Amino acid sequence: MAVAGGSGCLAKAAAVLVLVLCMARWSAAGMGVNWGTQLSHPLPASTVVRLLKDNGFDRVKLFDAEDSILGALKGSGIQVMVGIPNDMLWDLAGSTKAAERWVT
Repeated sequence: MAVAGGSGCLAKAAAVLVLVLCMARWSAAGMGVNWGTQLSHPLPASTVVRLLKDNGFDRVKLFDAEDSILGALKGSGIQVMVGIPNDMLWDLAGSTKAAERWVT
């Protein structure tokens, strides 16, 4: 999420994110969220995990298996699904060894 216009726009974007998270908490039980990592101003993983838990999210889908994010989610009680990047699908589908290495 690239935010242009300085810290004022960043603060507004953060406020909108919190509002959406709060609204989602009251609208459905068992809510999940996709967690992207291509950001111009990423928050620390531990902060995002705390925000998710505070707002009732119990599932997250990751598109990048980054150690810092997985470490922050470890023991949090949040269910994690990791998506395989499109550019790796062919190799992983064609080789059990490649798939095992990716999981490891």
